[in-house]
Amino acid sequence: EGVGAVTCTRACLSNEKVWRELGDADPEDAMQRTMVKMQTANTMACDLLTARGFNGHLLKIALRKKKEVDVGLVTVPHLKENVEALAKASTHGAIFAATGGDHFTSDDMFKAAKLPAKKARIEQLKRKKGQQGLRGKLS
Repeated sequence: EGVGAVTCTRACLSNEKVWRELGDADPEDAMQRTMVKMQTANTMACDLLTARGFNGHLLKIALRKKKEVDVGLVTVPHLKENVEALAKASTHGAIFAATGGDHFTSDDMFKAAKLPAKKARIEQLKRKKGQQGLRGKLS
């Protein structure tokens, strides 16, 4: 009985004491099936009461459904702005925001890695050109 690594699982999320929403697990999950049955039975009973002249709408419940999160891209791939945003990104979160979760092997990542060296070379050439221009004017 040595000490070892414990594999990470999501098994604890299947516990009945954990807050659940409709659609947050596999449709074949026992709790999901139970929640769908409860929702269907409640809807049918309330509709029947309403049809017979009672205020069935007062007893109607709606289980919370899992919200779909739309994570849009902050930048568009293959644009100069995207490459510059990636070059400035210093954390994983900033890189994720700039790539929209794209792979580190995308062309933009490679371009962003070379961008600082490219800018430094451009500045060096501009200085050299400026110095040569001054020499030409002094002659």
